[in-house]
Amino acid sequence: MMERIMSKVALRSRFLQYRGSHIIYLFLSALAKMYRAMFILANDVFIPTLWGAKFVLPKSGSFAESRYFTIMFGLVEPQWRDYFDEYITKAKYFIDIGAASDAYYTIRACKLNPSIKIIAIEPLPIEYKYMLRNIALNSCTHNVIPLNTALSSTEGTITVSGQEIPCTTIDTLVQKLRLPCIDVIKIDVEGAGAEIIKGATKTITKCRPVIFFEVHNKAERSAVRELENLNYIAIERFGDMYILIPL
Repeated sequence: MMERIMSKVALRSRFLQYRGSHIIYLFLSALAKMYRAMFILANDVFIPTLWGAKFVLPKSGSFAESRYFTIMFGLVEPQWRDYFDEYITKAKYFIDIGAASDAYYTIRACKLNPSIKIIAIEPLPIEYKYMLRNIALNSCTHNVIPLNTALSSTEGTITVSGQEIPCTTIDTLVQKLRLPCIDVIKIDVEGAGAEIIKGATKTITKCRPVIFFEVHNKAERSAVRELENLNYIAIERFGDMYILIPL
């Protein structure tokens, strides 16, 4: 109940969201550093939560580094929270693109919907290593197909954070894994989302998934417009956080 109230309060004010306020981002980063100091003798940082999950995260160099407390209180991207929780409880298949070390959305989906099948995608080796640990720590292994790869508009290789990573497309992935259809897709890939959408044309046309899309640049904004042309409703929330719902 407390988690739900906090999420509603955060949703109503962009100043309580780190993508809506630089000051809040700096404050949460400072709190994260203080919390990390408690684990000075440990190799990792342990994060308990109000919502029944637990996480082990690297001490530095992770995308989750500045959001220990938003993970703890279930406030990661409160702009998405109400829609994500609603749609994920009814979903059979979910693709989490850019799952990161915490695999927050993968684990939240697993907790909310024990029968769901999740394809968790993380290209960076260290992030992927911790992603696997957190999936196992939360007893979600049977729900998740983890993939250490990148997604784009074509198959081949792509440079991610200075590393050459093999890449594929959503359409190819769905075919290779013999997935009947995808119900929900989350895309948070630091600006590469437009290419991912291009590589998912068949899946989007056939399955009409709900798409949670964190937008970073003009190409990704154009991808949102293209989805609207495919009869999607685009709900925009603070910080360029989009929820795309098919008509």
